[in-house]
Amino acid sequence: MKPIENIAIVGFGSLGAMYAGCFGAAMGPERVFVVADTARTERYRAEAATFNGEPIRVTYLTYDEAAERAAEEPFDVVLYAVKYGALPEAIEQSAPLVGPDTAIISVLNGVTSEEVLAERFGWDRVLLCVAQQMDSRKVGATVTAGCVGVMALGVHDAQDAAQRANLERVTEWLTAIDQPFITPDDIRHQLWGKLICNVGVNQACAVYDCCFSGIHAPGEAREAMIAAMREVAAVGRAEGVGLTEEDVAYWLDIIDHLNPEGLPSLRQDVLARRPTEVELFSGTINRLGAAHGIPTPQNERFYAAIKELESSSSQGRTSVRPRQAR
Repeated sequence: MKPIENIAIVGFGSLGAMYAGCFGAAMGPERVFVVADTARTERYRAEAATFNGEPIRVTYLTYDEAAERAAEEPFDVVLYAVKYGALPEAIEQSAPLVGPDTAIISVLNGVTSEEVLAERFGWDRVLLCVAQQMDSRKVGATVTAGCVGVMALGVHDAQDAAQRANLERVTEWLTAIDQPFITPDDIRHQLWGKLICNVGVNQACAVYDCCFSGIHAPGEAREAMIAAMREVAAVGRAEGVGLTEEDVAYWLDIIDHLNPEGLPSLRQDVLARRPTEVELFSGTINRLGAAHGIPTPQNERFYAAIKELESSSSQGRTSVRPRQAR
């Protein structure tokens, strides 16, 4: 396989824009492309987005323009950074970008996006990935991150030579551009570990109407967050992932070192009155918990409260007390 030289990014929210800023600075706009529908592409071209105060150095393409380019020079990597609900449409629109040797990376939250991508493109192309420890935020065309975190990468089947070669090619590229990554021995454990974090911090900050400082301090919000995280660990064990109280403590320590004034993505979505990813968080845990006969009361409360936030956003409300606090 030839070295990775050109990248397509599908999704330009806070995380997609952060990676666009990082990759563009390292590779230049002739090698890094943000791909979207026509309306979004026109807006991106007009907005002059910045990352940590510097212009994001990428080329913006419509799906049709990217497909024309891919027909002549296939993209070496397609990175998906859309919201989960938009993934099926994004897959169909971006399918012409994926060639025989294209590596596919998903930085979506949750533990299911890679399975969806593999159903369409095959595991030979799709890596397992967790984007963790970053604190990116996007307001309009301004993107900031005190920490870009690391990508945790792995393969679905460690015995598969094609999947291992795909991983090696991607890690050689990330090393060359000085982008932080790790390749943990148990990538599935890493995926579920990040879910412990997301289920807790995203939902607690949304429901308790707070930034990270609100769940750093002792009190009801922090206790609810920890309870939800422990429920993830219990469900993960039933799914065959060896999660323990040590995993909860590990992710709590990471949460406690986040910028106190920062906001997790689900809270950002609530404030912007966008659909949230609650189905990826408490929705997943409640569904799997029910299948395994494991109670998930805190995640059920979070789910109900966030659904109420979504339904009331048209009236301008962006906070709602959790059911146990009424």
